[in-house]
Amino acid sequence: MRRSRQWLVVIALLGAVTAAYADGPGGYRPKDRGPVPVSEQGAIDAYTAGYASILRAEHAENLAAAASNKAERKAALDAAQKAYQASLPNFATAVRLDESMHEAYTYLGYANRKLGRYDEALRAYEQALKINPDTPHAIEYQGEAFLGLNRIDEARFNFLRLYALDQHQAAKLLQAMRAWVQANEAKPPAGIDMSALTAWIAEKSETLKSVPGENLW
Repeated sequence: MRRSRQWLVVIALLGAVTAAYADGPGGYRPKDRGPVPVSEQGAIDAYTAGYASILRAEHAENLAAAASNKAERKAALDAAQKAYQASLPNFATAVRLDESMHEAYTYLGYANRKLGRYDEALRAYEQALKINPDTPHAIEYQGEAFLGLNRIDEARFNFLRLYALDQHQAAKLLQAMRAWVQANEAKPPAGIDMSALTAWIAEKSETLKSVPGENLW
């Protein structure tokens, strides 16, 4: 019991720890063009607060992966979910104040997807991609949301888009597709040919093995 309390204290301190950047748009970096309007600065401030919550959530997920027992893992996962939830109003404020901030829409989708709200996530990704159609992170995250809804053909299409744009993100989506197959192979969703999908993933994995700097297989 004492160890569980100590674990909760560690999680509570996550907000004070500087984390590595999440694999996404990252901290907002406005162009160097002098002072920005008050509303735009408000959007940047809201985005920054939301991004800090994303980092706390990902710290907690890493702790969950390293947890030595179920209680620790649950505490860390609960902390991650709370942090993802906390990020949502900040990103919503950011896009309300600056409708062109595709990075905020991308993380709005990311946090909703992590919370299991796939339809909300897809709406946010759609907005991000309307603003910047070739944003690799939004395309990859959107692909993972498609997987969450068993929309495999759309996930495969996103992989092909990413292969042309950013092969590191393409590799990430292919990893997610492989994990989806493993999670669903015992009871495949109706209408999905798992053998054909597995063969397709294997073929694309071979293609990506030649990508310099990749070590994802």
